[in-house]
Formats: sequence, C-alpha cells, structure tokens
Amino acid sequence: MKKLSCLMAAFIAFILQSAVFPFIFNGISQPNLIFVFIVLVALHHGQRIGIIAALAGGFCQDVLIGNFFGIHLLPYLLIALICSYIGRNIDKDQWILTLLIVLGATESCLILTCIVLLMSGQFVNIASYLFEFSIPMLIYHGILALPVDHIVWKLRREDSYYGYREYRW
Repeated sequence: MKKLSCLMAAFIAFILQSAVFPFIFNGISQPNLIFVFIVLVALHHGQRIGIIAALAGGFCQDVLIGNFFGIHLLPYLLIALICSYIGRNIDKDQWILTLLIVLGATESCLILTCIVLLMSGQFVNIASYLFEFSIPMLIYHGILALPVDHIVWKLRREDSYYGYREYRW
C-alpha cells in the first residue's frame, strides 16, 4: 500500500463523514463513507490491512463522531474479516461483484448494528429500524461504491497483497 496516499484518503473520508455529510444530508440517514472505505480496503488489500482499517475506522467513528462505543467497531471488524476472505478472488474488472458485496455488507452491518443495540439493552423495533435505514443506505452506498472502489484500487500494491514484496532495482 502506498502509506501516505492511504492515510490521506482515510483522513479525507473521515473529514467528509464527520463534517461535510451531516450538513448535506438530513440527520436520519446519510452515507457512511468510512464503512464503504473499510469494506473496499478489506476486499482489495487483504486481511491485515482490512482489520487495521476496521479498527481505526470503527474506533474513530465510535469515539470521535458517535456517542456509543462498540456500535460501529464490532460490525466493522466482522465485515472486514469476511470481506478480506471474499476479496482474494476479486479482480479489478469485476465491478458488479464489488458493488453487490458492498450492498450485502451494508445490509449485514445494519443487522449487526441492530444486534449490538439489542444486546446492549436498547429498545429497537427491528423491522422499522431496518426498513428506515436500509433503503437509503443501500442507495447511498450503491452510488458511492464504484468511485471509492476506483480510489482504493489505485492505493493497492500488487506485491504487498500476498505478504511479500518484490525487490526493485
């Protein structure tokens, strides 16, 4: 991975998520750019980088943006682990499959978030929670998936995905 470029992309995603998107979208539903970034990093960069991105993104979103610790961290870790396993067989030209994986991960994250809220003792009406958040999030993430995929794919180094680097002369 190109470390400086990846850090800059993550910082830009964090600024957009925490400062810009709340003013553009209503307070109920807005796209989760950090989540889309984590899913695509886990798909294209492997398990180690995906887990690190999920830890950093979930922690930042829980502590700095949110008010309930663990509501983003736990689902992000599980989804990054699954996406890094699926991503071993993803090629750059399989953009429809990438889009479907992002949409499936979005719905899985909503279900896992609902489970975390229920386990913490919060009262959640599951049907209304999923219906109210599911449709707008799927639309937003479907629109964001391909441009963010293009950016994340450019951050990938072919020689570091499998854990070793080739020497350059």
